[in-house]
Amino acid sequence: MAYRMACQSAELIAGIASFAGMTFLDPSRCQPVQPVNILHICGTADELSYSGGADIIGMFGGLIRANTPQFPGALQTIQLWAGHNGASGPVTDPVPTLDLTTDRPGLDTAVTRYANCPPGGAVELWTINGGGHIPTLSAEFSPLVIDWLFAHPKP
Repeated sequence: MAYRMACQSAELIAGIASFAGMTFLDPSRCQPVQPVNILHICGTADELSYSGGADIIGMFGGLIRANTPQFPGALQTIQLWAGHNGASGPVTDPVPTLDLTTDRPGLDTAVTRYANCPPGGAVELWTINGGGHIPTLSAEFSPLVIDWLFAHPKP
Protein backbone atom coordinates (compact mmCIF):
# COMPACT_ATOMS: atom_id res chain seq x y z
CA MET A 1 0.00 0.00 0.00
CA ALA A 2 2.86 2.43 0.75
CA TYR A 3 4.27 2.05 -2.76
CA ARG A 4 0.84 2.52 -4.30
CA MET A 5 0.44 5.79 -2.37
CA ALA A 6 3.91 6.91 -3.49
CA CYS A 7 3.05 6.09 -7.10
CA GLN A 8 -0.36 7.75 -7.12
CA SER A 9 0.03 10.64 -4.65
CA ALA A 10 3.69 11.65 -4.85
CA GLU A 11 2.74 15.31 -4.46
CA LEU A 12 1.40 14.50 -0.96
CA ILE A 13 3.93 11.91 0.23
CA ALA A 14 7.34 12.96 1.58
CA GLY A 15 8.59 9.42 1.98
CA ILE A 16 7.74 5.83 2.73
CA ALA A 17 9.35 2.99 4.64
CA SER A 18 8.38 -0.41 3.30
CA PHE A 19 9.18 -3.63 5.14
CA ALA A 20 9.12 -6.63 2.77
CA GLY A 21 6.77 -4.69 0.53
CA MET A 22 6.68 -4.49 -3.22
CA THR A 23 6.16 -1.90 -5.90
CA PHE A 24 4.70 -2.28 -9.38
CA LEU A 25 6.89 -4.01 -11.95
CA ASP A 26 4.86 -2.59 -14.84
CA PRO A 27 6.08 1.00 -15.32
CA SER A 28 2.67 2.12 -16.60
CA ARG A 29 1.21 1.39 -13.13
CA CYS A 30 3.61 3.74 -11.34
CA GLN A 31 4.23 7.20 -12.69
CA PRO A 32 4.90 9.51 -9.73
CA VAL A 33 4.66 13.21 -10.58
CA GLN A 34 7.64 14.05 -8.36
CA PRO A 35 10.32 12.27 -6.31
CA VAL A 36 9.41 10.39 -3.11
CA ASN A 37 11.95 9.38 -0.45
CA ILE A 38 12.07 5.57 -0.39
CA LEU A 39 13.35 3.32 2.40
CA HIS A 40 12.99 -0.36 1.52
CA ILE A 41 13.76 -2.96 4.21
CA CYS A 42 13.95 -6.67 3.42
CA GLY A 43 15.65 -9.85 4.62
CA THR A 44 17.73 -12.04 2.34
CA ALA A 45 15.99 -15.19 3.67
CA ASP A 46 12.58 -13.80 2.67
CA GLU A 47 12.41 -15.93 -0.46
CA LEU A 48 9.46 -14.09 -1.91
CA SER A 49 9.98 -10.41 -1.14
CA TYR A 50 13.75 -10.34 -1.57
CA SER A 51 13.76 -12.08 -4.94
CA GLY A 52 10.39 -11.03 -6.37
CA GLY A 53 7.99 -13.24 -8.26
CA ALA A 54 4.25 -13.76 -8.54
CA ASP A 55 3.14 -15.52 -5.33
CA ILE A 56 1.92 -13.68 -2.26
CA ILE A 57 2.36 -14.37 1.45
CA GLY A 58 -0.75 -15.04 3.50
CA MET A 59 -1.62 -13.27 6.75
CA PHE A 60 -0.05 -15.93 8.95
CA GLY A 61 3.05 -16.72 6.94
CA GLY A 62 1.49 -19.42 4.73
CA LEU A 63 2.42 -19.18 1.09
CA ILE A 64 -0.59 -18.64 -1.12
CA ARG A 65 -0.13 -19.55 -4.76
CA ALA A 66 -2.20 -17.17 -6.80
CA ASN A 67 -2.38 -15.90 -10.34
CA THR A 68 -0.94 -12.49 -9.43
CA PRO A 69 1.11 -10.11 -11.56
CA GLN A 70 4.89 -10.34 -11.37
CA PHE A 71 6.48 -8.01 -8.82
CA PRO A 72 10.08 -6.94 -8.35
CA GLY A 73 12.39 -8.08 -5.57
CA ALA A 74 14.19 -5.75 -3.17
CA LEU A 75 17.11 -4.79 -5.43
CA GLN A 76 14.91 -4.23 -8.47
CA THR A 77 12.48 -2.18 -6.35
CA ILE A 78 15.14 0.33 -5.38
CA GLN A 79 16.46 0.41 -8.94
CA LEU A 80 12.95 1.20 -10.23
CA TRP A 81 12.52 3.98 -7.66
CA ALA A 82 15.97 5.37 -8.36
CA GLY A 83 14.76 5.67 -11.95
CA HIS A 84 11.49 7.35 -10.93
CA ASN A 85 13.39 9.79 -8.70
CA GLY A 86 16.31 10.46 -11.04
CA ALA A 87 18.79 9.04 -8.51
CA SER A 88 22.11 7.44 -9.43
CA GLY A 89 25.28 6.06 -7.94
CA PRO A 90 24.26 3.20 -5.63
CA VAL A 91 26.75 2.56 -2.82
CA THR A 92 26.54 -0.41 -0.44
CA ASP A 93 28.24 -0.47 2.96
CA PRO A 94 30.99 -3.12 2.85
CA VAL A 95 29.79 -4.65 6.14
CA PRO A 96 26.54 -4.53 8.11
CA THR A 97 26.12 -1.25 10.00
CA LEU A 98 22.71 -1.67 11.65
CA ASP A 99 21.20 -4.11 14.16
CA LEU A 100 17.55 -4.44 13.12
CA THR A 101 16.69 -7.90 14.47
CA THR A 102 17.25 -10.03 17.53
CA ASP A 103 17.25 -13.17 15.36
CA ARG A 104 20.96 -12.74 14.63
CA PRO A 105 23.58 -11.47 17.07
CA GLY A 106 25.30 -8.16 16.38
CA LEU A 107 25.07 -6.00 13.30
CA ASP A 108 22.88 -7.74 10.73
CA THR A 109 21.89 -5.12 8.16
CA ALA A 110 23.82 -3.59 5.26
CA VAL A 111 22.71 -0.29 3.76
CA THR A 112 22.61 0.51 0.05
CA ARG A 113 21.96 4.16 -0.71
CA TYR A 114 21.99 6.20 -3.89
CA ALA A 115 24.66 8.88 -3.62
CA ASN A 116 23.13 11.26 -6.18
CA CYS A 117 19.49 12.05 -5.45
CA PRO A 118 17.33 15.06 -6.16
CA PRO A 119 15.72 16.85 -3.19
CA GLY A 120 12.96 14.61 -1.84
CA GLY A 121 14.18 11.61 -3.83
CA ALA A 122 16.47 9.60 -1.52
CA VAL A 123 16.48 5.85 -2.16
CA GLU A 124 17.83 3.32 0.36
CA LEU A 125 17.70 -0.43 0.85
CA TRP A 126 18.34 -1.92 4.29
CA THR A 127 19.20 -5.59 3.67
CA ILE A 128 18.84 -7.79 6.74
CA ASN A 129 21.36 -10.60 6.19
CA GLY A 130 19.57 -13.88 6.88
CA GLY A 131 16.36 -12.08 7.84
CA GLY A 132 13.08 -13.78 7.02
CA HIS A 133 9.69 -12.35 6.12
CA ILE A 134 8.75 -11.72 9.76
CA PRO A 135 11.94 -11.33 11.82
CA THR A 136 11.98 -10.39 15.49
CA LEU A 137 12.80 -6.69 15.38
CA SER A 138 15.33 -5.09 17.72
CA ALA A 139 14.56 -2.13 19.96
CA GLU A 140 16.61 -0.03 17.51
CA PHE A 141 14.38 -0.76 14.52
CA SER A 142 11.52 1.72 15.03
CA PRO A 143 13.67 4.68 16.13
CA LEU A 144 15.99 4.16 13.14
CA VAL A 145 13.09 4.09 10.67
CA ILE A 146 11.40 7.11 12.25
CA ASP A 147 14.70 9.04 12.29
CA TRP A 148 15.20 8.20 8.60
CA LEU A 149 11.74 9.47 7.71
CA PHE A 150 12.21 12.70 9.70
CA ALA A 151 15.60 13.22 8.02
CA HIS A 152 13.94 13.05 4.59
CA PRO A 153 11.17 15.70 4.50
CA LYS A 154 9.40 16.96 1.44
CA PRO A 155 11.39 19.87 -0.05
